[in-house]
Amino acid sequence: MIAPSIRHRTAARGRSDRWLAVTTVTVALASLPAIIRIVRTIPLRVSLDTNEGWNAYQAVAAFAGGLYPHAPRFFFNNYPPLSFYLVGLAGRWTGDPIVAGRLIACAAFAALAVMLGLVARQMRCTRSEATFAAVLFVATTLSLSHYVGIDDPQFLGQAIAAASLLFVIPEPHTRRRLWLAAALMSAGIFVKHNLVALPIACIVWLLTHDRVAARRLVAAGASFAVAGLSLCVWMYGAGFLEGLATPRGYSVGVTARAFVRWIVRVPVFIAALVVCLRRFPRDREVPFCACYAGIASGVGLVFLAGDGVDWNVMFEANWAWCLTAAVALNRLRRSTLAVAFALMPLVAAALAVHRASVDPASSLASRMARAPAFEDDIAFVASRSGPALCEDLALCFWAGKPAEVDLVNLQQHLRRGTRSADELVRLIDRRYYAVVQLNAGHSLLDGAARDALSRSYVLARQSQAGMLFVP
Repeated sequence: MIAPSIRHRTAARGRSDRWLAVTTVTVALASLPAIIRIVRTIPLRVSLDTNEGWNAYQAVAAFAGGLYPHAPRFFFNNYPPLSFYLVGLAGRWTGDPIVAGRLIACAAFAALAVMLGLVARQMRCTRSEATFAAVLFVATTLSLSHYVGIDDPQFLGQAIAAASLLFVIPEPHTRRRLWLAAALMSAGIFVKHNLVALPIACIVWLLTHDRVAARRLVAAGASFAVAGLSLCVWMYGAGFLEGLATPRGYSVGVTARAFVRWIVRVPVFIAALVVCLRRFPRDREVPFCACYAGIASGVGLVFLAGDGVDWNVMFEANWAWCLTAAVALNRLRRSTLAVAFALMPLVAAALAVHRASVDPASSLASRMARAPAFEDDIAFVASRSGPALCEDLALCFWAGKPAEVDLVNLQQHLRRGTRSADELVRLIDRRYYAVVQLNAGHSLLDGAARDALSRSYVLARQSQAGMLFVP
């Protein structure tokens, strides 16, 4: 005969699982419209982000031998090389590296969700808890930023690095597992060099649980890092180190504002983590979640202080907090906690709606509507014989123009005094560019260059791609 206390716990767990299942399905259905829009935008020749054209040019350069030119004139590369080769290869299959980059980004995003569930299962979470955390990651990321589905290596690098946890979390920590983990973490960094939080968190966590494993992970990581850097310097020469050292302006005020925007999204996560740490001081997975989520959040907020840095640097923190949610649900077993977690995407979505009301052109639906007009702008740029200067590099890329000016990184050089705008001003005064495209709002073009543009060019059309000038 089953004891009443056991029957009560079983019934309570059953009610909790039903609540969790309902919440998971609700959050998943709420995310579905955004996912459909993202899938529909993949083949469209409309710029979803200013980085898309830049990444496409680098993917082409990876196989053309000019990925890290020494002392480049106006076009720079400050990213590691691995993603450019992967996107370049896929671009040969799709015929368009931007489309290939979008497909890879979507696949990496899906892989991140799956891996979150797998890691949660390794941390003794149930299938329902792991699935909820994976769906929560999808929903919060969709609400947090427009980066899902654009040609950018952030998700690819994070997916590769996150796979290392499948070898770090299980015991025993054998040499083989730790070397595989170090290889994946290093590969992730050679895709996107801001993915440093996970290696740091793993080392800090292992130092408190298994010092021998921590030392082995450090040794393996250092070996891969030295080998990778040596290979890159051998392949690309001094241009590789010069590219990674591209200057970047920083602002403490930007960090403070970013902290305020971030903290309103995670109070439930933080509260649940604090309760878990107090109730389960000997639980090995809870301290890992605290270490990873804390380090990823701190690293992300520091990176956000850089000029031109977007919320993609917070995706790793978001992944870590969603993993924490799975562990908290498993340890605390509160159905109301799942509902509280599910409210977090609503907070993020409300902030996104506010941003869309301030800047309607930032919404994905608006960008989809721009596609036909963007095709006209591509045709106009392609029809102009000669090189082009595009602030939105995807426009020049699709128009078949060579890479000329990377205004984002050029602006950073000008602000830090490492480059001068004089040569660009002379080219504009000489009417070197057959067409110049600038964003309709705030442009990154230097003031002296804008003055030269007003002297030597006229506005030919103002459209979805911004302002298009001709000599």
